Amino acid sequence: MSRIRFIVALCALNLCASVASGQGSTPAVSSLFAFNISNPTGNLALGADGAVYGITSPATSIAGGLIYRATVDGTSIDTLVQIDRSQAMQPIAGLTLASDGQFYGTTRFGSIDEASTTGTVYRLSPTGDFAVIYRFAAATSSNADFNPINTDGAYPEGELIEGQDGLLYGVASAGGQFGTGAVFRLRRDGSDFQRLHEFAADTDTTTVGLIRTVDGAAPRGKLVQGADGMLFGTASVGGDNGRGTVFRIAPDGSAFTVLYHFSATTADATTGLLENADGAIPVAGLTAGGDGFFYGVTSAGGTEGRGVIFRISPDGATFQVLHNFDGPNGSRPTVELTLGSDGRLYGTTEGGGVNASNATSTLGTIFSIDVAGTNFTRLYSFDGTVGSAPRSSLLELGSADFLGTVGSNGRCGYGSLYRYKGDGTSFEGMDDRCGRRRNDQGGGSGGPALLLVLGSIAWLRRRAH
Repeated sequence: MSRIRFIVALCALNLCASVASGQGSTPAVSSLFAFNISNPTGNLALGADGAVYGITSPATSIAGGLIYRATVDGTSIDTLVQIDRSQAMQPIAGLTLASDGQFYGTTRFGSIDEASTTGTVYRLSPTGDFAVIYRFAAATSSNADFNPINTDGAYPEGELIEGQDGLLYGVASAGGQFGTGAVFRLRRDGSDFQRLHEFAADTDTTTVGLIRTVDGAAPRGKLVQGADGMLFGTASVGGDNGRGTVFRIAPDGSAFTVLYHFSATTADATTGLLENADGAIPVAGLTAGGDGFFYGVTSAGGTEGRGVIFRISPDGATFQVLHNFDGPNGSRPTVELTLGSDGRLYGTTEGGGVNASNATSTLGTIFSIDVAGTNFTRLYSFDGTVGSAPRSSLLELGSADFLGTVGSNGRCGYGSLYRYKGDGTSFEGMDDRCGRRRNDQGGGSGGPALLLVLGSIAWLRRRAH
């Protein structure tokens, strides 16, 4: 079968992609692929082959999740793995490409056949060979906040990193003996798992919904390793005021130090938003700025209650708020910042922005800012054309050229993979007719209908060769 006929056949199976349509004078955001029956989650990974690898979490309970491979120009997308519920369920964190050429990731739950399941670590080859290499210990009980208690951590929602020593490091948002989360490491074959730190018990027994600990709780963002070899991360809640912390820990688990406690918040009488001077609830991890500072965001707090951009020195002595989000320029940043090749920081917010009438919207933004905290620029406000609520960090392909995902309201009703081009280059998608021709490859769990589609793809590929 010729390539043209092969692509047409894929379109007939609702698996069409986008094609480049030329240049423009203003930045453009184009939908490369719209997903069906599942939403993309976690950060994207660029493979050695130049393709992008990502995950989706099912919108139904039929399957455990899906891992896909897509070309960055929108010409093709392939399902690498349809995770079976007997293996693992609900991938949240993105993939990590390690030095051995393999991808590594986590799922929030293990097998559906396991009682009190708390998550897995898995390995994936670029060709789709999938294996669970570690299963977190089953929960034995729960704490007062109904989070599971076990021996090694539970619900690993943060992306893994490969340390300078070749080991994998990550965080679990719950588990440990107090149910407040843990930092862990393991080898790439799944052996020698070690819980490096478990977060302390909740000391607040009177305030409903507020967790106070001496060191933080519920870490969800990925770790980052500094030039000195230390690991740096955030805890989304906990700490002295219950609004999160920034911490540092050695790769062997020693020298755990809280670098910063985010301050207490007050709820705005009109909006109910949590406000303070320095931000609150940092669900995203940190980004090394190459200038001796780490940069991060909080999803709430700040003077407007919509989150902040901050930077902190490795010893915690310097903490500075660089920007307060206000709604029109974005609201609720929830993923790590990206240090661009031009030295600026780039990121997204799940909410905020403006519409065509310049009125404040709620669909999310793309922004950039200098590391000094100057020249904040709202680059793009999502308008529903490619979806809303961006939930991945930006993956840089080149100058002012980024890939990302939105978590909802794509052209097929779920999330989508998009490309931002600062020079105005756009991609003319084929995903606006979801009833007949839509690009919903990577569509997660769809039961027998999806199995039929996947079988048809395999048949087409055999014919194409």
